[in-house]
Amino acid sequence: MVPEIMARERHAHKVFVERLGEDWGKFEVRRAAEMDEMTGVFIDVNRLRKSVLADIMSATSVYQGALFLEKLAQFFVGFRDRELVGEFERCKVPIN
Repeated sequence: MVPEIMARERHAHKVFVERLGEDWGKFEVRRAAEMDEMTGVFIDVNRLRKSVLADIMSATSVYQGALFLEKLAQFFVGFRDRELVGEFERCKVPIN
């Protein structure tokens, strides 16, 4: 499911960016369709995210679940640390 969503997102993003430079007033119907596709991708990703979190929480104890959510929150807060993000961007290890 993730590769399918990623392919949809890449395609929708490509089309969206290609249209940014054009006169969107001429393409009102197509613009609405492209925005609907992007919205659909975000909805599917959100469903998947909720599903994965629910699966993790159901497989753990309350204490383990709380620790997991705490570490996940710390992970996301880390993206605000410019030094940490810079170190990540300079990393030479390929991400698959």
